[in-house]
Amino acid sequence: MKKLLLLLMILFSTFGLQADEIDGVKPSFNKIYRSDRIGDSYHFLLLTKKNEYYYLFTNKTDKLTSSELTSSKLLKILKEKQSWGKAFHKSGKFTIKKDKLYTNLLWDKIEILSSKEIKYLNKTFYLQ
Repeated sequence: MKKLLLLLMILFSTFGLQADEIDGVKPSFNKIYRSDRIGDSYHFLLLTKKNEYYYLFTNKTDKLTSSELTSSKLLKILKEKQSWGKAFHKSGKFTIKKDKLYTNLLWDKIEILSSKEIKYLNKTFYLQ
């Protein structure tokens, strides 16, 4: 009986580690979100089920796949798409606290507006 109770406690305690819904909205994990064109650039955002995020600001391309954005050779891939231009890549972990998403490094808020729309760093991203 004690083993069953312990097993149930462990099982229920893990539910809060990975939330499928944030503020009642289910985000699309492992899918690319892209902003509209801002100036001459695009912003890309990817959330994974492992609580990781990948962010890219670039004017080298307007299309990326999730495997390209998570690749360790991202800058080489962007250079092949277009030799000139700028690219700023940031990645890290995010935390879910009280049904809100925050980056671990600078505690920036990632707001899930719908499964197809996210707001991050005052920019709105749409599912590609």
